[in-house]
Amino acid sequence: MNVEKFDLKEYLIGEKIGKYNFGYISFAKKLRTNKFYSVKVLKKNLILQGKAAEHVINEYTNNLQIYHPFIIELKAINATDPYNLYFFFEYILGKPLRFYIKVNQKLPLEDARFYLACLITVLDYLHKKNIIYRDLKPENILINSDGYIKLTDFTYSKKLKKDLTYTIVGLPEYYSPEMINQTGHNKCIDFWQLGILLYEMLVGYTPFLDSNPINLYNKIKKGKIQFPKGLNKDAKLIIKHFLNVDMNKRLGCTKKGILEIIKEPFFDGFDWERLLHRTLEPPFIPKVNREKYNFNSKLFENDYQEEKGIAIPKEKDIFYNW
Repeated sequence: MNVEKFDLKEYLIGEKIGKYNFGYISFAKKLRTNKFYSVKVLKKNLILQGKAAEHVINEYTNNLQIYHPFIIELKAINATDPYNLYFFFEYILGKPLRFYIKVNQKLPLEDARFYLACLITVLDYLHKKNIIYRDLKPENILINSDGYIKLTDFTYSKKLKKDLTYTIVGLPEYYSPEMINQTGHNKCIDFWQLGILLYEMLVGYTPFLDSNPINLYNKIKKGKIQFPKGLNKDAKLIIKHFLNVDMNKRLGCTKKGILEIIKEPFFDGFDWERLLHRTLEPPFIPKVNREKYNFNSKLFENDYQEEKGIAIPKEKDIFYNW
């Protein structure tokens, strides 16, 4: 994918819209075109101090390899600034899936099926490129202004060069048994996380909860799921198949792969072809206050330059030549 390399003077960085590991996310606009972006600003010194360079490098290199309608697109970068890394992404006029789960407490079955299907097409695409995502959670799934999803944040993604990898990353409630046991994980972790996500969409919380991390990990390793009364039987079935503690028998991980998921009763009658062509009507269209995002607003009265932090000398800057 072609990613522009730019001079910081070409952009105006605006109001912060969220915190992030080693930095934050802000609004931005390109001065010459007035085009709107979201920008991830990462402090180089904190990345290096936190020994997180590998994750940042993975995010960058994996973003260069992917282009999918349901994945947020990296548009431009600046790595030559001595203080920060700047990743400019397409701006999504919508809200995270977490927001809608919280507002509604849980999602209708048809809504959850639509979002799950979108994610299955994304994972199929990534896995064919030997990229595992490893961080499925409602915060990383944005609902765009057209009602379709945009998967974001590839910090913990990894291109598999061997059969298994061993790093523990992501949200603990979404850890898989093989990650906790450190026996090695692969693409099957993404299907485990699909099961956790579907449960959370339909029930309102994750299936394995405990304030004590050790107890949480033990529950995950046992894989015993408690379903609330009245939950759709086909939904329960596919969740059980995703949450198989044996990753080799997990739904999506057998020789049949994605085809096995598509044939689940949960997806009976679902129109995959219309989904892929984006002609399938989404569950709802987010209401977007476009006037809030006008280019003369106070969103761009920022003080980010005062927070630059510690400069990294060019000769020690491993990101400089990106």
